Amino acid sequence: MDTLKFALALEGEGMDPDQAAIIGRELYAIYAHSVLGGVYKPVDYGDFETLSAKARLVRAKKEAMNNELRAALAKDAAKEKYWRDEVDRIDAERRQRGFIK
Repeated sequence: MDTLKFALALEGEGMDPDQAAIIGRELYAIYAHSVLGGVYKPVDYGDFETLSAKARLVRAKKEAMNNELRAALAKDAAKEKYWRDEVDRIDAERRQRGFIK
């Protein structure tokens, strides 16, 4: 079981990285310590490069959105516009790579 790929897949779908790591670790523990004798069938979450890119873009978008909100609260229109454009650029890249529709 590739827990890193699983955690990246969860993070790529928008889950908080810390929560994704916990879920991945717990699922691995359940699998590793299972005494049920079931047959493990690996799940292919995709290739590592794609999962990493997807997770990186989700993290970048969250950070850009937070920075946009901070600029709005500071009433800095120039920075707010910059971060709004950055969010749009990230969404365009995600759409181009086929991560969102």
